[in-house]
Amino acid sequence: MGAGVCGRGSTMQHFSCDQCGKELLPEVDRHYVVKIEVFAAPDRSALTEDDLDNDQLESFSQLLQGIDSGAPAPELSPDYKQIRLDLCPECHKRFLRDPLNKEAIKFDFSEN
Repeated sequence: MGAGVCGRGSTMQHFSCDQCGKELLPEVDRHYVVKIEVFAAPDRSALTEDDLDNDQLESFSQLLQGIDSGAPAPELSPDYKQIRLDLCPECHKRFLRDPLNKEAIKFDFSEN
């Protein structure tokens, strides 16, 4: 998201904070990476005795062998998403204090 490549044949990466937009120079500025994985929670009621009887280690081994052989990766759910954020030190502190940004959603109701 915040990473880019400089022009003029240069391969130096340039970053900007995904929250405030501040340009971050990798050789000067410390920046932080936040990785978020979003997916639908499994439906626990859908587990059956057969699911529990399956050898999960064998299934995992077969998946790894398929990856090693160059087989295409299994389809991920359309509900699955990986997000990467680059944050400056100030936004990193704010994110750790309030990851869902609830402070911004405070309502100030009058006492009428």
